[in-house]
Amino acid sequence: MFAIEAEKLTKKYMPSKGIKALVLKSASKEEITAVDNASLQVKKGEVFGFLGPNGAGKTTLIKMLTTLLRPTSGTAHVNGYDVVKEEDKVKSSIGFVTSEERSFYWRLTGRQNLSFFAAMYGLNSADASKRIDSILGQLNLENAADNMFYSYSSGMKQKLSIARGLICDPEVLFLDEPTKSVDVMTGQDLKNFIKNKLVGQDNKTIFLTTHRLEEAEDLCDSLAIINKGKIQFRGTIAELRKKRYLQNKFTISVEGMSKVNITKICDHPSLDNLSIDTSKNADLHHNVNFNVVNGHNPVSNIVEKIIADGGTLVACNKVEPRLEELFTDLLREGSNVVS
Repeated sequence: MFAIEAEKLTKKYMPSKGIKALVLKSASKEEITAVDNASLQVKKGEVFGFLGPNGAGKTTLIKMLTTLLRPTSGTAHVNGYDVVKEEDKVKSSIGFVTSEERSFYWRLTGRQNLSFFAAMYGLNSADASKRIDSILGQLNLENAADNMFYSYSSGMKQKLSIARGLICDPEVLFLDEPTKSVDVMTGQDLKNFIKNKLVGQDNKTIFLTTHRLEEAEDLCDSLAIINKGKIQFRGTIAELRKKRYLQNKFTISVEGMSKVNITKICDHPSLDNLSIDTSKNADLHHNVNFNVVNGHNPVSNIVEKIIADGGTLVACNKVEPRLEELFTDLLREGSNVVS
């Protein structure tokens, strides 16, 4: 059984009317489709990344999975519970963490805030106290636990948000941009906590949204990319590379040969986007970058010609595309490569 499973999940709504439309009593009934037949599966104990540009439908889909918004059609189950028919069971088995600070009470301490939310979950005071102490320790907040929330730094506020999401010891934790507005060190601490503690030790399932693609690349076991309400890809990053990046990118470092000669050698129909960067410290040291297309790979022939013409091969590397490149390439083309 999957921790999260959605099948053809759709959300449509009527756009809010402006004053002009209300005055003119506009009869327009054109619906807006925020999420369009989205299907995805999240395995238990994995970090699942949910990526997309602003306005793509990420927030709408998360709200449906966390029972905050009822779908127009389709089905979704979280921990085996139907998000419509078993709303209370879904809520009791998940945590939802956002970067929204207004949901905390600024003139209460961190500990008092967590105690309040623990009471809302129905935990008795003794159990809540033990749980709160444990979570504060795990997140290195024990020394600031009795300080007023308004005195917390951005990183401490974000850590307290995660602590709140863990109060009920959920099986599934939804994290909406968990490292937003935090410094590099705090961001790394949170990533380590997510990967090593929550997933590695506690076997929790993490549903992560982020605009930091390097973060998704570091943390996620699999991911989905949504754009204009439609899921355009779901699978692992390795699968995305295989599906999207049909070109092979290479970088060759060459010494002892002029840029003109290298250009002539690389004049081949299977090479694209050729660029030659010359070292500032040595006129005959070049970094040659190109893509191999058309299913042919002339790299070995190019290397042989370079050596035959008196050049020295310093390095030859195939460059794996970063998730950022794959992401922007997919959205720019707008095609659907759902696996």
